[in-house]
Amino acid sequence: MVNSAHPELQKIFSALTVPMHADESVNYEALAQIVEAQIADGVEGFYCCGSSGEGLLLTLEERKKILECTLRQVSGRVPVVAHVGTIRTADVIDLARHAKSAGAAAVSMIPPYYYKFSMAEITGYYKAVLDAVPGLEAILYNIPQFTGVEFSKDNAAELLSDPRIIGIKHTSQNLYSLERMSVAYPDKVLINGFDEMFLGALSMGASCTIGTTVNLFAPTFLKVRDLYNAGRMAEAFAQQNLINHRVEVMVKAGIFSAVKYGWTVRGIDCGACRSPFAPLTEEAKASVRELFA
Repeated sequence: MVNSAHPELQKIFSALTVPMHADESVNYEALAQIVEAQIADGVEGFYCCGSSGEGLLLTLEERKKILECTLRQVSGRVPVVAHVGTIRTADVIDLARHAKSAGAAAVSMIPPYYYKFSMAEITGYYKAVLDAVPGLEAILYNIPQFTGVEFSKDNAAELLSDPRIIGIKHTSQNLYSLERMSVAYPDKVLINGFDEMFLGALSMGASCTIGTTVNLFAPTFLKVRDLYNAGRMAEAFAQQNLINHRVEVMVKAGIFSAVKYGWTVRGIDCGACRSPFAPLTEEAKASVRELFA
């Protein structure tokens, strides 16, 4: 379901992985290569330094440089959204200012975590960032399994009523909540965040997706969307089954490390995830290789 708000963001976005050298430094050359390869695959946008990009394991300076590298390689061909969320408001403001000045299409923010902040405090965090960066457009990042905070049409009403909040990335299994937000806030871009629920999310109000396995398998997501829009539901469901098989295998292996290894299989060595993530076992690598057989 596509509404008229922000059509430039109603796309198939890759939640961009970040290649690393063996010493855990960022491999910017490989990053540029996988951005280019994904555009060739049909990826319609990039989401930088989110969960898939190990955003909270990166320094602020690395997050800025990764965004700059991505924007430079993209060169205006597709939109780039910068995830700038972290626990300290001043750091989020710093990253948001940089993202806006660098040319990101929008920013996205997880709520502050760990201390079990009240909803009033969480709302204040978002408002402080928006007030500090004039003209900023932001996307809420709803990922309760990581943050402990579940946004809904009710508890996020003050934020979703703010025109500077243009949408929400809904990485939650609660599709009822997604549908309720779509009805209550039809001017917001509702973005699916679970690859394995893409087709279901489309039926409940989402118009686009930001996905981890989109890094490697963008054409399948494009097929799901196009078949859904054409009303060819059985065929769309078959493509969703294919996505879910890949997700199942990669989650069992270790999803973020599996994406990097998938690119290694495809010919671009992306290294491993930063510690404390563990390297893939040989058994896990073999299971990922089978997805490309």
